Amino acid sequence: MQAVCCQKQHCSMFEVGGDVATGKSVMGKYMCGMLSACLLLPMLPAVAGEDGLHALPVPAVQEESLDGQQGASLFLPIGAEVALAAFWSGPDLLIVADRPVASLAHNFAGQGIFADTDVTVLESATVLRVHMPSHPHIVLRKKLDGWLVVQLQKDDSDRTRSAPPAVMMPEAVLFPQKQSGHVISFPDPATGTRLLIVPAVTETGNRSAYRAIGYGVRGSAQGVVVAADSSQIRLDVVTDKGVFLSALGLDALPVGLGTPETAPLEGGQDWFWLGLRSAPAAVLQKDWLTAKTDAEKAPPSLRWPAQVAAARAAFAAGHPEDAWHLVKNMPQRSAPGGPPVGVLFLRVCAALLSHDVNAAAPVLAQMEGAVLELEIWHALYLMLSGASSKDASVLLARHYEQILRYPQPLRDLLLPQVINYIARYGTDEAASILEPLPTDGVYDLARALMQNREGNAESARITLENLTAAADSEKAAYARADLVNFLLQHDQIDAGMAAESFQNLLDGKEGVGKAVPSARAYTNFLLSSALVQCGRAKQALTVLDGLSASAQMPQDRLEVLRRQALYVLAFNTLPSGKAVGGEDGALSAEQRVHILQTQLPLLEDNAYKAKLLRGYGALLLQIGQADAAVMAFKQAVVLTADPVARAEIQEQIVQAAFKAGNVNAAMVALEQSTVPGLPEDMAARRHYDEAHLALAKGDRAGALALLADDESDTGLELRGQLYEQGKQWADAVQVVGRLASHALPETGALTQRQQDLVMQLAADSAAAHDADTLQRLKAWLGGRTLGKGQDRQFDILVKQTVHSSTER
Repeated sequence: MQAVCCQKQHCSMFEVGGDVATGKSVMGKYMCGMLSACLLLPMLPAVAGEDGLHALPVPAVQEESLDGQQGASLFLPIGAEVALAAFWSGPDLLIVADRPVASLAHNFAGQGIFADTDVTVLESATVLRVHMPSHPHIVLRKKLDGWLVVQLQKDDSDRTRSAPPAVMMPEAVLFPQKQSGHVISFPDPATGTRLLIVPAVTETGNRSAYRAIGYGVRGSAQGVVVAADSSQIRLDVVTDKGVFLSALGLDALPVGLGTPETAPLEGGQDWFWLGLRSAPAAVLQKDWLTAKTDAEKAPPSLRWPAQVAAARAAFAAGHPEDAWHLVKNMPQRSAPGGPPVGVLFLRVCAALLSHDVNAAAPVLAQMEGAVLELEIWHALYLMLSGASSKDASVLLARHYEQILRYPQPLRDLLLPQVINYIARYGTDEAASILEPLPTDGVYDLARALMQNREGNAESARITLENLTAAADSEKAAYARADLVNFLLQHDQIDAGMAAESFQNLLDGKEGVGKAVPSARAYTNFLLSSALVQCGRAKQALTVLDGLSASAQMPQDRLEVLRRQALYVLAFNTLPSGKAVGGEDGALSAEQRVHILQTQLPLLEDNAYKAKLLRGYGALLLQIGQADAAVMAFKQAVVLTADPVARAEIQEQIVQAAFKAGNVNAAMVALEQSTVPGLPEDMAARRHYDEAHLALAKGDRAGALALLADDESDTGLELRGQLYEQGKQWADAVQVVGRLASHALPETGALTQRQQDLVMQLAADSAAAHDADTLQRLKAWLGGRTLGKGQDRQFDILVKQTVHSSTER
């Protein structure tokens, strides 16, 4: 095959003069660039733990001094395979690793300009936050066993290497970067903007900042960092090529060179590679049978080209399984460059429609840079592999017209799956492209779903009820499950009854036999949702653990259910806001912590997980695991965008750190929680935290100065503790006495906290030899009990103090 580049500039297509596989003379277009690389290069699975990070302890971070004109440096001994990114966020340098490195959190020891450093280990990343308001010039150097962060002198700043410039492409921007890690996302600590970060294993050089519509590229010392102003902006990593930035939406933002020409509805690259042509179904079927016979009779030297031709005919006739059977096992080839790209594309599309998603993944999972008409097959892969329903539905909707123009046999194979998927899981914008639905009965289930979307509940219910008696057992099984879910959504049955109905469908107790295998997973999916809503979250998680992402249960929908179940356990609250009862309500804090500990790693790191981490941290505090609570709260801070919400979590870190005896963690959290516009109650609590911190650092005078004019209950309580620690008993009596004067009731039984306050004032008075206060306190009690043990202790304090005062 002779290939000629069709453009003098950066190209995405090749024009070819012949097809080696079939021997036929053709004139079409073969892609070069990203898709070609994906198709021709083997995809090797990553081997977990190859770098030994989890097998051997990593030594603490060390500071080194460098010879020459370089300034301070910081060595990160994290292994040679860890990818890093580094960039500025306000006054802080953020260094992001593409995997959790727990040793950095436990053994960190920065000095000099790197002394003010905080480490947070997330589930799939590690974030180092180095406070350096002066913004010294920083470069990262790769070493055999880690990375060196180097401060350069001003005179050396112009000798640093720059990253390769971004390449503008149709609807995309390519950032060339070899050995990229995975995409990491969290809010910018300085602005709250969503950051998309792609670290790299190799040195990338400095990247300059620039702004565009919907996003901004951040200046970085290592890796690619994008601040996404629009939710449409996304980054994708293509092995050994770099990082693609694109916009995902029906009305997508103009990215790169803007929107290319509309994809051809017929006769495009997909038609050429898949062997599609406009012809009646009967003609396509006849051609397939003829090609099949030709392949069977072909001599060995021509058998493979004949099999490829037959596979294309089978695909066009709507028989992808036969096409996959014909081209699944390719012959060994010695020709340079391997098989033609078009044949490989035919193979993966046939594999996808034959339910061999894994065989299709190496090509169809990454198609950044492909010509527009091939994007539909990436969308179909996302749908059938159970990827994000938002991404899949938007892409399917963008190429809906393209499917409508496919030859009838292929169209009839794809359209019911696509329509049902968009009707069930698509965004409202994506679902709008389905109207009007085809009148064929195969689309009746989608019709019911669309009626429900549009608020026509009664019509939807009637349609679903009719479909439960459908002759097609699969359609009937889905309709029965959807009908129960419909009744639950419209409050016509409660969640407990819905869970029972779903279980009956699975067990065949509804008089219709057990649900067919294809619908069982979907019914279990709905069962888990009902179990969460009725407060049986632990059972729901057991069901979810047995499910895998698919077209019937996209990964993002499974994640939502898992998150809801964990919310019930973390906060003991149902989605409706009611308290949890029953077996789950009786779970101890230890049991809840155990479940959350095993389930939280299954969730993506995002703002929703941040809320769960706060509940998890609070439970850890309840069971006395203050150090673990600090780590959970720190993760929540990184994943939270709102500055006030971050300050609230920092406040939780301070309290947990005090309980853990970790003064440094409390001090860092208190410093990082300084934000303008805090609510009055938060500002007051911060004031007390500062006093606590001063006391913990041994600065009792400073703590007292902070509370000098504070007459609130909390302020008086803290001042009393401070005077008690300094054995300033007379001052303690005055402060605790003022607290007691409005915290203790004149009549009625006392709570445990009020009884403890009485005993505190009594003990302070005795230490101060203040018999008058003790006698007034006894008279005020008027015989009310402090508890059996404390009544006796109180009487002893009074008698001893009065006796001592009399002797004086």
